[in-house]
Amino acid sequence: MPIKDYKYIAEVAALAGIIMLESNAECYRVENTVSHILETSQLPTAEAFANTTGLFITLDGPELPQPISLVKRIKKRSTHLSRIHAVNQISRDLTASCISIEQAHQRLLGLTVDKTDYSLKWHHYSLLLLVLSFTILLGGNMMEVVLSFVAALLLLLTNYLKDWLKLNDFIFGIVATLIVAAVIPILIHMLGDSDISFDKIIIAVLMPLFPGTAFTNGFRDSFKGDYGAGLAKILEALIIAVSLGVGVALGLFLSKGIIAWV
Repeated sequence: MPIKDYKYIAEVAALAGIIMLESNAECYRVENTVSHILETSQLPTAEAFANTTGLFITLDGPELPQPISLVKRIKKRSTHLSRIHAVNQISRDLTASCISIEQAHQRLLGLTVDKTDYSLKWHHYSLLLLVLSFTILLGGNMMEVVLSFVAALLLLLTNYLKDWLKLNDFIFGIVATLIVAAVIPILIHMLGDSDISFDKIIIAVLMPLFPGTAFTNGFRDSFKGDYGAGLAKILEALIIAVSLGVGVALGLFLSKGIIAWV
Protein backbone atom coordinates (compact mmCIF):
# COMPACT_ATOMS: atom_id res chain seq x y z
CA MET A 1 0.00 0.00 0.00
CA PRO A 2 1.44 3.45 -0.90
CA ILE A 3 2.33 5.83 1.93
CA LYS A 4 -0.36 8.28 0.81
CA ASP A 5 -3.00 5.59 1.41
CA TYR A 6 -1.84 5.16 5.01
CA LYS A 7 -1.99 8.93 5.45
CA TYR A 8 -5.48 8.92 4.00
CA ILE A 9 -6.62 6.29 6.53
CA ALA A 10 -5.12 8.36 9.35
CA GLU A 11 -6.92 11.49 8.13
CA VAL A 12 -10.26 9.65 7.90
CA ALA A 13 -9.78 8.26 11.42
CA ALA A 14 -8.91 11.75 12.67
CA LEU A 15 -12.05 13.19 11.08
CA ALA A 16 -14.16 10.54 12.80
CA GLY A 17 -12.55 11.34 16.15
CA ILE A 18 -13.02 15.09 15.72
CA ILE A 19 -16.73 14.69 14.95
CA MET A 20 -17.23 12.50 18.02
CA LEU A 21 -15.29 14.79 20.37
CA GLU A 22 -17.13 17.85 19.09
CA SER A 23 -20.38 15.95 19.72
CA ASN A 24 -19.46 15.34 23.40
CA ALA A 25 -18.68 11.63 23.05
CA GLU A 26 -16.82 9.84 25.84
CA CYS A 27 -13.07 9.80 25.26
CA TYR A 28 -12.80 6.02 25.57
CA ARG A 29 -15.49 5.64 22.90
CA VAL A 30 -13.60 8.01 20.59
CA GLU A 31 -10.35 6.09 21.06
CA ASN A 32 -12.09 2.79 20.38
CA THR A 33 -13.77 4.02 17.18
CA VAL A 34 -10.63 5.73 15.85
CA SER A 35 -8.51 2.65 16.62
CA HIS A 36 -10.88 0.41 14.65
CA ILE A 37 -10.54 2.67 11.61
CA LEU A 38 -6.75 2.80 11.95
CA GLU A 39 -6.55 -0.99 12.18
CA THR A 40 -7.88 -1.26 8.63
CA SER A 41 -4.35 -0.23 7.58
CA GLN A 42 -3.13 -3.57 9.04
CA LEU A 43 -0.06 -1.83 10.46
CA PRO A 44 1.27 -3.21 13.76
CA THR A 45 1.16 0.19 15.50
CA ALA A 46 -2.17 1.98 15.38
CA GLU A 47 -2.64 4.20 18.42
CA ALA A 48 -5.22 6.84 19.31
CA PHE A 49 -5.37 9.06 22.36
CA ALA A 50 -8.26 11.46 22.98
CA ASN A 51 -9.05 13.98 25.65
CA THR A 52 -11.56 16.79 25.96
CA THR A 53 -9.58 19.27 23.85
CA GLY A 54 -7.31 17.15 21.65
CA LEU A 55 -6.89 14.05 19.50
CA PHE A 56 -3.55 12.31 18.89
CA ILE A 57 -3.08 9.58 16.27
CA THR A 58 -0.04 7.48 15.32
CA LEU A 59 0.44 4.88 12.59
CA ASP A 60 3.72 3.01 12.27
CA GLY A 61 5.12 -0.17 10.78
CA PRO A 62 7.90 -1.60 8.62
CA GLU A 63 6.13 -0.36 5.47
CA LEU A 64 6.58 3.28 6.55
CA PRO A 65 9.91 5.17 6.45
CA GLN A 66 8.71 7.19 9.48
CA PRO A 67 5.61 7.17 11.72
CA ILE A 68 2.49 9.04 10.65
CA SER A 69 1.36 11.26 13.52
CA LEU A 70 -1.59 13.65 13.61
CA VAL A 71 -2.52 16.13 16.33
CA LYS A 72 -5.95 17.77 16.20
CA ARG A 73 -7.20 20.52 18.48
CA ILE A 74 -10.85 20.44 19.58
CA LYS A 75 -12.14 24.00 19.95
CA LYS A 76 -15.92 23.54 20.18
CA ARG A 77 -18.18 20.98 21.81
CA SER A 78 -21.93 20.44 21.86
CA THR A 79 -24.12 17.42 22.42
CA HIS A 80 -25.09 15.54 19.21
CA LEU A 81 -25.89 11.93 20.08
CA SER A 82 -27.10 11.18 16.55
CA ARG A 83 -23.69 12.11 15.10
CA ILE A 84 -21.92 9.87 17.62
CA HIS A 85 -24.15 6.98 16.59
CA ALA A 86 -23.58 7.74 12.88
CA VAL A 87 -19.79 7.73 13.25
CA ASN A 88 -19.92 4.47 15.20
CA GLN A 89 -22.02 2.91 12.46
CA ILE A 90 -19.61 4.11 9.76
CA SER A 91 -16.73 2.56 11.70
CA ARG A 92 -18.58 -0.75 11.99
CA ASP A 93 -19.43 -0.79 8.28
CA LEU A 94 -15.81 -0.03 7.38
CA THR A 95 -14.27 -2.69 9.59
CA ALA A 96 -16.83 -5.23 8.29
CA SER A 97 -15.76 -4.35 4.70
CA CYS A 98 -19.29 -3.21 3.87
CA ILE A 99 -17.94 0.14 2.64
CA SER A 100 -14.59 1.39 1.39
CA ILE A 101 -12.41 3.97 3.12
CA GLU A 102 -13.43 6.50 0.45
CA GLN A 103 -17.13 5.89 1.11
CA ALA A 104 -16.53 6.21 4.85
CA HIS A 105 -14.77 9.53 4.23
CA GLN A 106 -17.69 10.87 2.20
CA ARG A 107 -20.21 9.83 4.85
CA LEU A 108 -18.11 11.49 7.55
CA LEU A 109 -17.89 14.68 5.52
CA GLY A 110 -21.68 14.68 5.34
CA LEU A 111 -21.76 14.76 9.15
CA THR A 112 -19.52 17.85 9.27
CA VAL A 113 -22.14 19.98 7.53
CA ASP A 114 -23.41 22.56 10.02
CA LYS A 115 -26.94 21.29 10.40
CA THR A 116 -29.07 20.03 13.26
CA ASP A 117 -31.73 17.37 13.52
CA TYR A 118 -34.25 19.97 14.68
CA SER A 119 -34.84 23.54 13.63
CA LEU A 120 -34.09 26.51 15.87
CA LYS A 121 -37.83 26.99 16.38
CA TRP A 122 -38.21 23.49 17.84
CA HIS A 123 -35.19 24.03 20.07
CA HIS A 124 -36.94 27.09 21.48
CA TYR A 125 -40.20 25.23 21.95
CA SER A 126 -38.45 22.37 23.73
CA LEU A 127 -36.63 24.74 26.10
CA LEU A 128 -39.87 26.51 27.00
CA LEU A 129 -41.63 23.19 27.56
CA LEU A 130 -38.72 21.87 29.65
CA VAL A 131 -38.73 24.88 31.98
CA LEU A 132 -42.51 24.79 32.37
CA SER A 133 -42.44 21.04 33.01
CA PHE A 134 -39.88 21.37 35.80
CA THR A 135 -41.89 24.16 37.41
CA ILE A 136 -44.99 21.94 37.42
CA LEU A 137 -42.92 18.97 38.64
CA LEU A 138 -41.67 21.05 41.58
CA GLY A 139 -45.25 21.85 42.52
CA GLY A 140 -45.48 25.38 41.12
CA ASN A 141 -48.81 27.17 41.04
CA MET A 142 -50.28 28.96 38.05
CA MET A 143 -48.49 32.26 38.70
CA GLU A 144 -45.15 30.48 39.13
CA VAL A 145 -45.70 28.70 35.81
CA VAL A 146 -46.37 32.05 34.13
CA LEU A 147 -43.23 33.58 35.63
CA SER A 148 -41.18 30.54 34.65
CA PHE A 149 -42.39 31.09 31.09
CA VAL A 150 -41.09 34.67 31.29
CA ALA A 151 -37.80 33.37 32.71
CA ALA A 152 -37.50 30.89 29.84
CA LEU A 153 -38.03 33.72 27.35
CA LEU A 154 -35.23 35.67 29.05
CA LEU A 155 -33.03 32.59 28.76
CA LEU A 156 -33.74 32.38 25.03
CA LEU A 157 -32.79 36.04 24.63
CA THR A 158 -29.45 35.39 26.36
CA ASN A 159 -28.73 32.70 23.77
CA TYR A 160 -28.85 35.37 21.07
CA LEU A 161 -26.62 37.53 23.28
CA LYS A 162 -24.14 34.65 23.51
CA ASP A 163 -23.93 34.35 19.72
CA TRP A 164 -23.66 38.12 19.27
CA LEU A 165 -20.91 38.67 21.84
CA LYS A 166 -19.29 35.23 21.28
CA LEU A 167 -19.34 34.40 24.99
CA ASN A 168 -17.71 31.23 26.31
CA ASP A 169 -19.72 28.80 28.44
CA PHE A 170 -18.49 30.19 31.78
CA ILE A 171 -19.34 33.83 31.01
CA PHE A 172 -22.61 32.82 29.36
CA GLY A 173 -23.65 30.91 32.48
CA ILE A 174 -23.06 33.99 34.61
CA VAL A 175 -24.82 36.37 32.23
CA ALA A 176 -27.84 34.13 31.62
CA THR A 177 -28.56 33.39 35.28
CA LEU A 178 -27.76 36.98 36.31
CA ILE A 179 -30.43 38.36 33.99
CA VAL A 180 -33.06 35.84 35.09
CA ALA A 181 -32.24 36.16 38.80
CA ALA A 182 -32.36 39.96 38.55
CA VAL A 183 -35.63 40.30 36.63
CA ILE A 184 -37.84 37.60 38.22
CA PRO A 185 -37.59 38.88 41.85
CA ILE A 186 -38.50 42.37 40.64
CA LEU A 187 -41.58 40.97 38.88
CA ILE A 188 -42.53 39.02 42.02
CA HIS A 189 -42.18 42.21 44.08
CA MET A 190 -44.34 44.16 41.62
CA LEU A 191 -47.04 41.48 41.76
CA GLY A 192 -47.00 41.56 45.55
CA ASP A 193 -47.89 37.86 45.84
CA SER A 194 -46.10 36.28 48.81
CA ASP A 195 -47.08 32.77 47.68
CA ILE A 196 -44.80 32.89 44.63
CA SER A 197 -41.66 30.81 45.15
CA PHE A 198 -38.58 32.18 43.41
CA ASP A 199 -36.71 28.95 44.20
CA LYS A 200 -38.98 26.81 42.01
CA ILE A 201 -38.67 29.22 39.09
CA ILE A 202 -34.87 29.53 39.20
CA ILE A 203 -34.37 25.78 39.63
CA ALA A 204 -36.55 25.12 36.57
CA VAL A 205 -34.55 27.64 34.52
CA LEU A 206 -31.20 26.19 35.64
CA MET A 207 -32.07 22.67 34.48
CA PRO A 208 -31.43 23.28 30.73
CA LEU A 209 -28.13 25.00 31.58
CA PHE A 210 -26.68 22.35 33.87
CA PRO A 211 -23.93 20.34 32.06
CA GLY A 212 -25.37 16.92 32.77
CA THR A 213 -23.84 15.25 29.71
CA ALA A 214 -20.29 16.40 30.50
CA PHE A 215 -20.70 15.34 34.13
CA THR A 216 -21.98 11.88 33.17
CA ASN A 217 -19.30 11.35 30.49
CA GLY A 218 -16.63 12.33 32.99
CA PHE A 219 -17.68 9.52 35.32
CA ARG A 220 -18.01 7.06 32.42
CA ASP A 221 -14.44 7.83 31.29
CA SER A 222 -13.20 7.49 34.87
CA PHE A 223 -14.93 4.13 35.29
CA LYS A 224 -13.21 2.97 32.09
CA GLY A 225 -9.83 3.87 33.62
CA ASP A 226 -9.24 7.08 31.68
CA TYR A 227 -8.89 9.29 34.75
CA GLY A 228 -7.28 12.22 32.94
CA ALA A 229 -10.15 12.70 30.48
CA GLY A 230 -12.71 11.88 33.16
CA LEU A 231 -11.43 14.46 35.62
CA ALA A 232 -11.17 17.06 32.84
CA LYS A 233 -14.85 16.64 31.94
CA ILE A 234 -15.96 16.62 35.56
CA LEU A 235 -13.97 19.81 36.16
CA GLU A 236 -15.57 21.38 33.07
CA ALA A 237 -19.02 20.54 34.42
CA LEU A 238 -18.18 21.91 37.87
CA ILE A 239 -16.85 25.17 36.43
CA ILE A 240 -20.08 25.70 34.48
CA ALA A 241 -22.11 24.83 37.59
CA VAL A 242 -20.11 27.42 39.56
CA SER A 243 -20.81 30.03 36.88
CA LEU A 244 -24.55 29.38 37.24
CA GLY A 245 -24.34 29.84 41.00
CA VAL A 246 -22.30 33.04 40.65
CA GLY A 247 -24.81 34.43 38.17
CA VAL A 248 -27.76 33.72 40.47
CA ALA A 249 -25.97 35.32 43.42
CA LEU A 250 -25.12 38.45 41.44
CA GLY A 251 -28.66 38.65 40.04
CA LEU A 252 -30.24 38.41 43.50
CA PHE A 253 -27.84 41.04 44.84
CA LEU A 254 -28.74 43.36 41.96
CA SER A 255 -32.49 42.80 42.28
CA LYS A 256 -32.46 43.42 46.02
CA GLY A 257 -30.66 46.72 45.43
CA ILE A 258 -33.19 47.77 42.81
CA ILE A 259 -36.16 46.77 44.99
CA ALA A 260 -34.74 48.64 47.98
CA TRP A 261 -34.06 51.72 45.84
CA VAL A 262 -37.58 51.71 44.38
